[in-house]
Amino acid sequence: MLTHTPDTPHPEAVKHGAIGHLSVDEELQQAVCEALIAAPELDSTNIGVRAASGAVTLSGSVPTEPARELALRIASEQPGVETVAADALAIESA
Repeated sequence: MLTHTPDTPHPEAVKHGAIGHLSVDEELQQAVCEALIAAPELDSTNIGVRAASGAVTLSGSVPTEPARELALRIASEQPGVETVAADALAIESA
């Protein structure tokens, strides 16, 4: 499961009506999280997502460099995403 910052609602809480209206940043974070989860070729279990003013930051870890590149591509393709930073998205050591 993707990790979320404490001040941002989990997408499942939003889907089930536990949260009222979302900010633009929260909507963007949710869209990126859902897109990463929906990618069958990507294990997004250890990926964290933050969004602020169109800038998305990915953190955590992925198993390979191609998985890191895929996560970056998926995030950057979401409407409203202007930049994606993944300096904090590490490749797991074998």
